[in-house]
Amino acid sequence: MALIPPERPADEAEDRAADLAAARRRKAVRYGVPLGIAGLAAATIGLVPALAQDEGPSKDDVTAEELIAKALDSEVESVDGTVKVSTDLGLPSIPFGGGGEGADLSRLLAGDTKLHVAADGPEKQRVTLTGSDGDRTVVRNGTDVWTFGGGSDEVSHSTLPKDAGKKDGKEHGLGLPEDLKDATPQELAERLLKAADETTDVDVAGTAQVAGQDAYELRLTPKQDESTVRDVTIAVDADNGVPLRVALTADDGNTVLDAGFTKVDFNKPDAGLFAPPAGADVTEKGSGEGFGEGHGGDFGKGFGGFGGDWSGGDWSGGDRAGGGTPGGLEDVKVHGEGWGSIAEISLPGGTLSEDGAGAALDFFTDKTDAGRVFESRLVNVLITDDKVYVGAVTPEALEAAAG
Repeated sequence: MALIPPERPADEAEDRAADLAAARRRKAVRYGVPLGIAGLAAATIGLVPALAQDEGPSKDDVTAEELIAKALDSEVESVDGTVKVSTDLGLPSIPFGGGGEGADLSRLLAGDTKLHVAADGPEKQRVTLTGSDGDRTVVRNGTDVWTFGGGSDEVSHSTLPKDAGKKDGKEHGLGLPEDLKDATPQELAERLLKAADETTDVDVAGTAQVAGQDAYELRLTPKQDESTVRDVTIAVDADNGVPLRVALTADDGNTVLDAGFTKVDFNKPDAGLFAPPAGADVTEKGSGEGFGEGHGGDFGKGFGGFGGDWSGGDWSGGDRAGGGTPGGLEDVKVHGEGWGSIAEISLPGGTLSEDGAGAALDFFTDKTDAGRVFESRLVNVLITDDKVYVGAVTPEALEAAAG
């Protein structure tokens, strides 16, 4: 006779079923978690190529020649941003008591300067220099130029010639007034790139991010040993070709000039930026008169010296090669070419002799057999009794030019 197991109470059967279900869940979790992790890993691996494509440009994407063409052919005409300019020529401190414009200009030789720049085509620009006693601003709108700021309520107005900002019938760069040339990375880079010749090695050094923009880094390296410039690096926007930053390194490894955007927007700037302050008391200046005399309007000239004259440029527009005489400068002869160019400037006889002004040069020059030498990280000067030799070359190269 078969034994019949006793019937379990209902609540005991329910407990057993619950235990079995829990065991199955634990088993599923035990195997399911690793499978889930494996699936997630597989999905992540699958995303790697897509993520790699979003990492930005590679230096291998473009050649140096293509990058130069991209920068020089950039058609961007609108920009609104902040530029930081840092300079360190290795000069002694220049005292400017009381601050103001003199102190602001001294920072162009050693220190940091902040600019706000805006442009809307070749005839609308605005540059503001942040100074110790307030901002100084130059605004151009067509042939009208206004300057204001620097602790004064006065606004000066002058009228430019109709061909201002043009060269050979074409607009030059962003069309900035001549006194403001090289105040932006675009203008500075344009002059450097146009000056690059057979005395320059050019390559794509890498990539960078400047003011949130992906950029290629173009490197210009002088071939001439006498040059005091080790290299110049130009960060070019990978998308639109706008130069975003220019950094010049001297042969001692120190950065002499670093000018670049910290913020930048290529959308059309507000039209109100290209007009004087509403209700301002405007003083008329003569046509072509200096921008904002007494308002720091000549601050742009502080950048002009970095623009290309020392960098294989044209020494004020003339023929710099093989003894040429530059336009705009009298009694100047140029020795050498490219980065090794040396300007020889003639002076009235005896002007800088020990009995003349030469005695005053003891403070910032050193005496040598060839004359007096003024040295900086970038530009060096040799002074004789009746001539001055200057260039971004070694003192030895200056002495060789003097014979």
